[in-house]
Amino acid sequence: MFVNGHAPSVEAVATIIKNRIPGCIEIERADLDNDRDGTDYFIYRHGNEALRLDLKLRDTDFALQGQDDLALETWSVIPDGTTQGKVGWSRDETKNSDFILWYWQDTGRFFLVSFPALCSVFSRFWELWASRYKIARQQSESWQSECMYVPREIIIKALNNWQSSKLENLRSA
Repeated sequence: MFVNGHAPSVEAVATIIKNRIPGCIEIERADLDNDRDGTDYFIYRHGNEALRLDLKLRDTDFALQGQDDLALETWSVIPDGTTQGKVGWSRDETKNSDFILWYWQDTGRFFLVSFPALCSVFSRFWELWASRYKIARQQSESWQSECMYVPREIIIKALNNWQSSKLENLRSA
């Protein structure tokens, strides 16, 4: 199931996706250009356009210690006095993905979600959640990125509210 002890194999991703996406006939690893654009895998279905999947790997499944969270990028490049910054993939409405698949390497557990739904929810709540949940920064040579660890149950609840509401709630939002 693992390639070089790191990422799940294409077959492992295909097993997950074929079990979740009706009509899936093939999974194909994307090339580097597509990867930079937010697509790790293409999902092919009978008579439909390919869907795009972004794979998010986590080494350690902290759900085993009671911390079942999802790593969501708030900033790809944190704004500072010299740069405007770049929103993280979780808030980037231009990201070319249909689905996000988190995969925890030590347990084999996964979580699959619609990217447009996740992006909508996270864009709406990220500033509020930043005051409640753990944030981590990563340093590169010339910039910093920022990630937030939101409990999976909070994301699921927000997604449920996103997909099922009343019209008057949309007008007041």
